Amino acid sequence: MRIRIHHPLFAGFLGVVGLLVVLVVSLVGTGLRRELVSITRTELERELALAQLVVENAPPGFDADSLAGTLSGRLGHRVTFVGADGRVVGDSHVERSELGGLENHLERPEIQAAREGGTGFAERASGTVGTPFLYAAATAVAQPSGGPAYIRIASTLGEVQATLARSTRAVAFTGLAAMVIALVAAYLVSRALARPLVVLSDRARRLAHGDLSSRVSRNTRVQELDELALAFNRLADELQARLNELGRERDEMQALIDCMAEGVIALTEDARILRVNRAAREVLQIPDPPLYSPVGAVVRHPELRALLEESVGDPVRAQDVALRDRSLIVSSRMLDQGGAVTTLLDVTERRRLEKVRQDFVANASHELKTPLTSMRGFAETLIEDDPPEQLRKEFLKSIHNNTVRLQLLVDDLLDLSRLESGGWRAREERVDVADVADRVWADLVDGGPDRDLAFNLKGDGVAWADEQGVEQILRNLLDNARRYTPDGGKVKVVVKALEAHDDPAAGDGSGDKNGDGEGIPRVAVSVIDNGSGIPSSSIPRVFERFYRADTSRAREVGGTGLGLAIVRHLIQAMNGTVSVESELGRGSTVRFTLPAAR
Repeated sequence: MRIRIHHPLFAGFLGVVGLLVVLVVSLVGTGLRRELVSITRTELERELALAQLVVENAPPGFDADSLAGTLSGRLGHRVTFVGADGRVVGDSHVERSELGGLENHLERPEIQAAREGGTGFAERASGTVGTPFLYAAATAVAQPSGGPAYIRIASTLGEVQATLARSTRAVAFTGLAAMVIALVAAYLVSRALARPLVVLSDRARRLAHGDLSSRVSRNTRVQELDELALAFNRLADELQARLNELGRERDEMQALIDCMAEGVIALTEDARILRVNRAAREVLQIPDPPLYSPVGAVVRHPELRALLEESVGDPVRAQDVALRDRSLIVSSRMLDQGGAVTTLLDVTERRRLEKVRQDFVANASHELKTPLTSMRGFAETLIEDDPPEQLRKEFLKSIHNNTVRLQLLVDDLLDLSRLESGGWRAREERVDVADVADRVWADLVDGGPDRDLAFNLKGDGVAWADEQGVEQILRNLLDNARRYTPDGGKVKVVVKALEAHDDPAAGDGSGDKNGDGEGIPRVAVSVIDNGSGIPSSSIPRVFERFYRADTSRAREVGGTGLGLAIVRHLIQAMNGTVSVESELGRGSTVRFTLPAAR
């Protein structure tokens, strides 16, 4: 059974007050009885002196029994005369005929004290009449006729006991009344003292349940309770400050972890998820899992799940894991308090760039090696042999063509490097796209081999772009169309002004990834041919450097393999978008957009 704090306080007050009342009643009763008995003894001494005087003046041979009755009538107390041998010779409360049957009084305490001189006192119940008496005895004056030797006066203690009882009852009633008043006051005081403690207990309980605003008012007059309230409030303030600081640190840590490019998964010692950052959720394509979810219920990939479950018992060194279309490097570290932290580094783009770099090195080496080998062979032949004049001219022409090819390749590499490094900046001006396309096609026809191709230019539009950049874009696209379109084919350029919401060239993601060109009018340009076309599997890679959909065909028609990569970078630099549509054997369409002139 649980009790309130004011209950033991009230019980303590009750015990103290009750004990005090009992002690007061007991001490008052004892002291009052002692005082009443002392007064009675004093009275008996005076009465004994009076009795002695009466005996002295009594005639010789007086009747002791009669004198005892007379004295008793005057004094109001029992008077007894005892002879020298201890026999009772007169008693005011005993018939004369019964005196002989009384026991010898010589051994009574008061008689023994009187024999020794002075006045003897004794308190006891009378064996004759059966009531308590206070006895006082003294020697009487010796009579020649052998009269009484001792006088004894007995005063009943009934009146003393009655007075004592009345006094005790009065004191007890007064004590009980005082105790009731004291208990009421004690109850109120105990409640008053306990109330701050009850409030403190309630505030502590609220604080334990997370209510950090709980405080205790300091309005009591008890110094210790005020100090306790002050200490509690300081504790609550400090706890709130610490929790706020921990909350800020937790939020900062969570924000820092969420901002990490690496995926982070914290696991408990039994392989349950403790925390997952945003990057890990994106890599695993999962929502934010509930706290302490088993890792097997969240991660479905068998190899990755096995690594995560293994990491809580044994650290996992950097290990490559293929997750769908992503490449991950998984590593983990065990925590001192149990569990582990596993990092998922997405290296998909790095692996792609490594592949692109390897392909670039291989393709560039091959593109450079082929003309250099031809040039070296022709040069060695010219040096060592003396071929006929016609053959000499063919060798020199081949060397010249390969030199031009190398020069074009180097120029394209330099242009691509400048574009990728941000060294080229578009000089924005009004550009008549149809006029530039017509001029570029005329230059290609004049400077290239004769081809039986039909060219059609339709529409017009003025772009806000760099004219040299637009010219290089169209030159590369039209040159590709001429190369991959057989004789009798058609090449068509369509220029069209678009509204701000219409963008037909943003389908493959090769355009403006930053959204800088959104919300403005645009000029759309389509370069269409009915040539050999591109396989659908190769379309996503046609803008990569040196990528060729048909390597053997590409060697025959020439080109550096960098044209479309340069086109993409130029269009992006001018806040445009570009896309390709093609069907193998039926031709290709390259669409790009540029911002329209203001």
